[in-house]
Amino acid sequence: MMKMLNDKEDLIRELQAVLTLYLGTVISGFNMGFSAIAIPDINLEWEMRGNTSSAFIPEIEASNEDLSWFASSLNLGSIFGSLFGGYCGGRFGPKRTVLLSGFPGIVGWLCIAFSPHLGFLIAGRVVCGFCTSMISANCSMLVAQYSSIKRRGAFLSLFALMVGIGILISYSLGAGLYWRYVACFPPLLYGVLIFGMVLVPESPIWLLSHKGRDEATEALRWLRAGKQVEEELKELEKTRENQAHGLTMTQAVKNLSRSDIRKPFLLILTNFMFVMFAGPFAMIFYAIQIFQDSGVDGNEHLAAIVVAVIRVGGGILAIFLIQKVPRIRQQMFTMILMSLSMAVLGCVMYLKELGFDNLTLKVLPIICVILYMFSFGAGAGALQWVFMGELLPPEYKVLSGILTSLATLAIFIITKIFPTLLDVLKPYGTYWLFAGISFGSNIFYATLMPETKGKSMVEIRKLFLKNLDA
Repeated sequence: MMKMLNDKEDLIRELQAVLTLYLGTVISGFNMGFSAIAIPDINLEWEMRGNTSSAFIPEIEASNEDLSWFASSLNLGSIFGSLFGGYCGGRFGPKRTVLLSGFPGIVGWLCIAFSPHLGFLIAGRVVCGFCTSMISANCSMLVAQYSSIKRRGAFLSLFALMVGIGILISYSLGAGLYWRYVACFPPLLYGVLIFGMVLVPESPIWLLSHKGRDEATEALRWLRAGKQVEEELKELEKTRENQAHGLTMTQAVKNLSRSDIRKPFLLILTNFMFVMFAGPFAMIFYAIQIFQDSGVDGNEHLAAIVVAVIRVGGGILAIFLIQKVPRIRQQMFTMILMSLSMAVLGCVMYLKELGFDNLTLKVLPIICVILYMFSFGAGAGALQWVFMGELLPPEYKVLSGILTSLATLAIFIITKIFPTLLDVLKPYGTYWLFAGISFGSNIFYATLMPETKGKSMVEIRKLFLKNLDA
C-alpha cells in the first residue's frame, strides 16, 4: 500500500514538471496554427476597410506574398532561437532558459495583437518563433531527465501531441474569434508557464556539472518524491563528461569528431530530415487546399480543425504504442502508412489530371490526408523527439539546439518550395515524391537506427562507446 502511494506521488511530481514544460510546446503549436486563421481575417478586413467603425488599430495592408512571409517568418525566428536556446541551456541551465524565454514571448504576441502594420506583425512573429524554439531546443533533453526510465518514452512522446493540441486550440479559437483577440491567448499561457517553472527543479545533469552533487541530489529527490536516488545519481555521473563546469557550445561541436558523439547526432539529424521531407508540415499548411481540391464543400475552419483533431488522436495513440512497441518497429510501420497515403493521393491526382471525376476520387483525398496525419501523429511525429531525448548524451544538450534549428530549417524549406513542387512536378508527382521518401527511409531505420526502448541512459551511451573502446 505504501509503495503504491509512493509511486503515485512520484508520478504526480514528474507530471507536474513535464506538463509545465510542455506548456511551451503547446504555445509552439499555437504559433504554427495561428497564420492559418489570421491570414483570411487580415485579407477580409482590408477588403472591408471603410465599412468598419473601429479605428483603434488600422487595418493591415498586405499582398499574398507579404502574408506568406508573415507565415514563414516564424520559422526564421525559430532557426536562430534554437541555436541560442541550446547555448543558453548549456550555459545558464535549461529550466532557467525556458523560464526566461517567456517574457520576450509575451512581448512578441502583444506586438502581433496590436500591430498597426505588416512590419510590426512580422517582427512579432519572428520574436514568437525565436522564443518557442528556445523552449523546444531544451525540451526533450529536460523531459528525459525529469522522467524515470519506465515513463520516459511516454513523456517524450507527448511533445508531438502537445504541438497538435496547440494547433487545435489556435484553429478552434480562430473559428469564432477575431484574430487579434486570438493573439491575446498565448500571453496567458506564458504566464502559467513562467509561474509553473519556478516551482520545478533545474536539470539534474546540469546541476551536477555546474552546482555540484548536493544540488543535483536535491533536484532528483524532489522529482522522485523523496525516494532514494543514489543509484540514479551514479548513472548520471557515468553519462556526463568529465568537465568541471559542463560543456560549452564550442567544446560540444569539437567533440563531434568523436564517433560516440557524432553517430547519435547524425542519426537524430537524419531521422529529422526523413520525417520533415516526407511532407507532414506541407500537409498541415496546405490541408485546406487539398480538401478544397477534392470537391468537398464546407467551412474552411472546420476542415482545419478536423485535421488538427486527427493529429491529436494519433498523438494520444502514440503514448500507448511507445510503452508497448519497439521504437524502430513503430517508426517503420507509421512511415509505411504515410508512404501508402501519399502514393494513393498521387494516383488520385493523376487520374484527375487525365479527366476522371467521380465520388470516389472526391472522397479518397480526405481519407488519405486523415490516414497520413494520424500515422504521423501516432509514430514519426512523436518518435523524432523521443530519439533526440534518448540518443543524445544529456551533457550535450547544447547540440539539441543545433538539431532543432536544422529541423526548423527543413520545415521552412519544404513549406516554401511546396507550391513550386506542385507547379514543376504536378500534384501527383509531389505526393509520389513524399511517398518515396517515406518508404525509402525504412532502409535507414532497419539498418542504422538502434533500438532504445527500455534502456537506461548509460546503456544507450554504451551502444556508441563499443567501437570507441575497440
